Amino acid sequence: MRKIKILFAIPRFSVGGAEKFLVHHLKFLDTARYDVSLITYFDEKHGSCADESTRIDRCFQASSTWDFGAIRRLFRYVREGNFDVVVTHLFTANLLVRTAAVLARVPVILSYEHNIYPNKRYWQILMDKLLSRWTTRIVVDSDAAKYFTSKQEWIPQSKFQTIIIPPLLDGRLRRTRDSLLVSLGISSDALIAVTVSRLVVDKGHRYLVAATPMVLAKHPDTYFLIGGWGPLQDELEAQVEQFGVGDRVKILGRVDGQEFTSIADIYVDPSVSTDLPIGIMEAMREGKAIVATTVGEIPNFIQNEKTGLTVPPGDPHALALAIDRMLSDEMLRTRCGTAAKKKVEEYSLENYMRTFDELVYGLVQKN
Repeated sequence: MRKIKILFAIPRFSVGGAEKFLVHHLKFLDTARYDVSLITYFDEKHGSCADESTRIDRCFQASSTWDFGAIRRLFRYVREGNFDVVVTHLFTANLLVRTAAVLARVPVILSYEHNIYPNKRYWQILMDKLLSRWTTRIVVDSDAAKYFTSKQEWIPQSKFQTIIIPPLLDGRLRRTRDSLLVSLGISSDALIAVTVSRLVVDKGHRYLVAATPMVLAKHPDTYFLIGGWGPLQDELEAQVEQFGVGDRVKILGRVDGQEFTSIADIYVDPSVSTDLPIGIMEAMREGKAIVATTVGEIPNFIQNEKTGLTVPPGDPHALALAIDRMLSDEMLRTRCGTAAKKKVEEYSLENYMRTFDELVYGLVQKN
């Protein structure tokens, strides 16, 4: 059988879960089976998560979403590419590259929906609904994302395929706990709570910051390390100063999430809207004790009193109580961390790739 000519598209490789996943996905594609192309729409910015192995075949250097010169070049590229499969990630690619693939009559079109997006604009919902008619499958990271998106965009659930993204551990050499803590000016015997995600409203960082004074009143030797960047950084830094916890709560900007998760005594996810954060999967794989909210797919992985502690979203008091309990009980941390690691063992990138290959080959043969 000839190679399947497959195109992957993403707006750019800024730091985020979808971008990080695609970098790993491309590394594991079987080039004996696939003829792979990769395109981006916007120029890369400082902080790209693409690495030396990420070969971008074409960047359209768009100045905005509606850069009509870039759109023309994009449509011509897809039309002349004679692709068997087009795979799109994130809204701009899902809109523009998927439209180009529909017009070029690409046989198999896969569109990834990587999260729950309650704040999608009405026109975005309408475009997703319209394009779904010619989309072969909408791939989601969780059943929670499937149910939400199906209802939000009036798309039959039969159009969706759930493939849960596994922990994305890359095995690179990283700093030791001691050297990392020294670089942050933190004592080696301190307790460390970590969260890593983009600084956006959905991730609920404001509730974590609001919980920290209550926790620090009982655990003054605890440090909260918030890794990530985004539009809320200034607001969160101001909130930290307002609560007077700047010496114990550190907003670090872009970090190596795996490096910081590895030094955590507990991992905290205060999200108010999400499907299944990659950060939680990586913390589970590391055997970390986890405190998380009951949103999206999280309760299916972080089961209260078994693989972690769960709290309602948007409740700083409940979050503080759960963090306090986890910090106070080393046996609970060990028990939950061990159970979490066991729970996530079945989810590997190899298994993910096997499922993806079966999906693509089945659809190519059918079409």
